[in-house]
Amino acid sequence: MLCLATQTSAFQTGLDMCRRKGTFVCVALPNGTFDCPIVDVVLKRVTIRGSIVGTRQDMTEALDFAERGLVTCSVQLDRLENVNDVFAKMKNGQILGRVVIQM
Repeated sequence: MLCLATQTSAFQTGLDMCRRKGTFVCVALPNGTFDCPIVDVVLKRVTIRGSIVGTRQDMTEALDFAERGLVTCSVQLDRLENVNDVFAKMKNGQILGRVVIQM
């Protein structure tokens, strides 16, 4: 999970969305402090990293990679009637990427 926002709430949301054994990378930093739910981080085995290195040109190049399709997301579609199976897989860390429930 990559957090580029400067709002503390975005950091909390990003950390909440980070998958089990995932890495949460903080790039743009909010003012003040950021509350880190240490129990959640430890239980999910999330790695938190930060970076203050980079320029606007670096960011432009990174966004260009995404625009050219060099950054991909793993998204699976599933049906609403399978939602319990999806939650079971999610609980067991068996989902790579995200699952979108079709209604």
